[in-house]
Amino acid sequence: MSLQPLVIFVVAAVVTTISALIAFPLLRRAGIVDVPSHRSSHTQVTVRGGGVAIGCGITVSTALTMFWSATQDGVFGVGSIVVPIGFLVLTWCYSAIGMSDDLDSLQPIGRLVGQVVLALVFSSCIAMFSGQGLAHILAFAVIGVTLVNAVNFVDGLNGFVTSWTIITGAWFAFVGSWIGENDVMLLSLALAGAAAGFLPFNLGRAKAFLGDTGSYGIGAAVFVLAVWLFVIDVPIVVIIAPMIFVLFDVGLTLVLRLFQGENIFLPHRQHIYQRIQQAGWSHGMVSLFHAALSVLACILSLPTLLAGNTATTYPSHVFWAALLALYALLPLWVRRRNPAEAVHA
Repeated sequence: MSLQPLVIFVVAAVVTTISALIAFPLLRRAGIVDVPSHRSSHTQVTVRGGGVAIGCGITVSTALTMFWSATQDGVFGVGSIVVPIGFLVLTWCYSAIGMSDDLDSLQPIGRLVGQVVLALVFSSCIAMFSGQGLAHILAFAVIGVTLVNAVNFVDGLNGFVTSWTIITGAWFAFVGSWIGENDVMLLSLALAGAAAGFLPFNLGRAKAFLGDTGSYGIGAAVFVLAVWLFVIDVPIVVIIAPMIFVLFDVGLTLVLRLFQGENIFLPHRQHIYQRIQQAGWSHGMVSLFHAALSVLACILSLPTLLAGNTATTYPSHVFWAALLALYALLPLWVRRRNPAEAVHA
């Protein structure tokens, strides 16, 4: 068995760790910190914009992937460089938009316009190489903007998005390996490894947050991988499996706030994961529980990966509904079990 996947993962993790040790003091010195407010789930001033370290880990490991492709396959490896370059460019472009938000230098409308333009450009490039039509371009763009913002919205607890990123990257790597798509596997491992390198800084009493820099970049990286898997005919159920709880949380919260007549553009603490934490669970417990649910969702999509969309694989998807219901009702259960903790959360 080739050591290449392991090397990519380890390089991404190590580079991210080293980058974090260098970047965090600089960010704190520059005043790029998150000061707790009434909508915060933390109580201490913490470095934000720490996602730049993940970007460094992804960059170095992806560059190593491209170098291997070029040296092993020669001129035939040039085609394998196109996807990694797009992966890096989109990840960093979205990270730059996120960094502008961390620096409070870009208005919300400017961020949204930038996101839409980037998603349309990337979707058009994908369509050009894969033969997808205008409808797919628009659909991809909507998915891209939705996913990037969804990841940003759920980045509110220590270790939550970072652990989710590890699982998503690992799942996409497994899918890529299963279908023989080496590039997808290695890029996914670069993402998972970078998140693993950042996780120790984001657990417990976190030393740094991803910030919009990290959440936007991670959302963009997952977007690229998800679209590419779709283009090569991986079933949608398999692709969406690790993302189902993130999208469900954001979607349900948005609908409920609209139904209650609230301004959806104002900051809040009404996401399911936030209400679980407010009901009495620690950041770590909520993040671990969400990670476990995401793993279960991936496992339930295995029949579809192995056999495709057939009548025999549909029953496994029913269990998704049960898991989503469990997730949605958990805040009520925790609050009833721990009324004292809920009061002080």
